[in-house]
Amino acid sequence: MRWTPFLVAYSKPANQAEIINEVNDNDAFWFPVIAGVATREEMERATMKEVQILNEVASRKLELMGGVGIEDE
Repeated sequence: MRWTPFLVAYSKPANQAEIINEVNDNDAFWFPVIAGVATREEMERATMKEVQILNEVASRKLELMGGVGIEDE
């Protein structure tokens, strides 16, 4: 049996539109995570240059896989 963390169990769920807006506002942070080229922890510690590099790597990965890059959205 998995335990639910206290804050999750007793917190009010956020509005879905707020969540979508927050992810969209931070797409340069989440794009490499979604593409699988960096973890959330790596992105939290990355410098601006590293964030830019990881976004470029994520774009190239998706391009090679036939997907859409962040600038094409």
